[in-house]
Amino acid sequence: TLMEMLVTLMLVSFATMLMFQMLGSYRIARERVQRQSGLIDRQALFQDWFRDSVHGLFIAEGVQFTGERERFSGTTLNPMYAPEGSPTEVQWTIEEDGERVAIVYVEDGSERWRVLLARADVAHFAYIDEAGKESPTWPPKRGLVDARPTLPAVVVLSRTLGGREVLQAAAVLGPLKPPVRLYGEEELE
Repeated sequence: TLMEMLVTLMLVSFATMLMFQMLGSYRIARERVQRQSGLIDRQALFQDWFRDSVHGLFIAEGVQFTGERERFSGTTLNPMYAPEGSPTEVQWTIEEDGERVAIVYVEDGSERWRVLLARADVAHFAYIDEAGKESPTWPPKRGLVDARPTLPAVVVLSRTLGGREVLQAAAVLGPLKPPVRLYGEEELE
């Protein structure tokens, strides 16, 4: 009958309305999850790139590594954009503009990317030598200075998140001092 058809149409329209409301809630929840996972993915990617870049640092005659609290630069064999294994000049810089802290990656003199450090109030680099002594600069300012360039054993990124300090350390995997030739220059034939 006509009355049964109207009741059926009302029930179907009510169910359709509920379904669209649930789809809207699902879409909002999905966007929030994707945004959060995007932040987590970027932070994980940044941590991996930082670690790989520091792992690949190397030292040789004429190659210098310098480090300060807000930046360090050196030559790595693990660049992000150049072919792996090719010696590439890199620089990591911390930039603070009052409210936000960002880290900038520069490869061969051009800025490649910058990422905001999530909820970081303050950030700085520190350098640890082979003996485990921490220094705010590299080479460290301690007494007599060896004329040969060296690398720190570990580069540490220290961030303060809401009063809590979070450390991210990356070790240099190669030799920390350039090779020494004991018997003069070798000749290739």
